[in-house]
Amino acid sequence: MKRCLMLVALVAVVAAGSFALTRSLMPRAGEEDQTTWLVREFKLTPAVAKLQADYQPVCAGHCQLIMAARARLAGAPNDPAVQADVARLVQKCHDATQQHLRNVAARMAPEQGRRFLALVEPKLSRHAHQGPFGLK
Repeated sequence: MKRCLMLVALVAVVAAGSFALTRSLMPRAGEEDQTTWLVREFKLTPAVAKLQADYQPVCAGHCQLIMAARARLAGAPNDPAVQADVARLVQKCHDATQQHLRNVAARMAPEQGRRFLALVEPKLSRHAHQGPFGLK
């Protein structure tokens, strides 16, 4: 009986140590930026990671234009020209981002590229354009 208790205690100590070690070495999901996550998750080369990082200011610029147009729309909600401008900017952002995502996927291994697009394209369809598009 004493031997069994010692074994259970040893297993508990090893499990607790393993858990603590894993928690200290693995990055937490909330702490990892998108580019780091993308590189790790899809095993990207530095050139592909740079392509993604270089697109972030473009994406942020699109969202700034959309938010400014929405602010104008709030002041004139029935103005068809402003409504059309918001719709045009949203479509431009969507099309540019979709093309960018496909360019990134094309530079991945084929299976990784398909997995990447399957993950991010649905998110793009639901993107509210309140800030830059998030991949995670």
